[in-house]
Amino acid sequence: MEVHFKALQIYSSVNLEKKFLIQEFLDSYSLVISVQRKTNIKKLFLQFVDSLKEHDLIESNYKVFSNGSSRSVEELNTANISEGFIIYKKLQVKN
Repeated sequence: MEVHFKALQIYSSVNLEKKFLIQEFLDSYSLVISVQRKTNIKKLFLQFVDSLKEHDLIESNYKVFSNGSSRSVEELNTANISEGFIIYKKLQVKN
């Protein structure tokens, strides 16, 4: 539930660039989280992104954080989002 809330909170921000800081989110827990649990949490974030893609709410370009900087990637997966990732909300133009 916390993952869904955090994902919605980030997506609801006013910026078009949405930064999901996965490692920071995981570090906020005082307990040690198992590798399997971390992978499941990453999968939940990816499911949220997939849902946004299905509804055509985000652009198809992504960036991932690696060693403190960001780089473009074709797709997001549990291996490349360990530090975090960036998605871009589509502009909705009304007539």
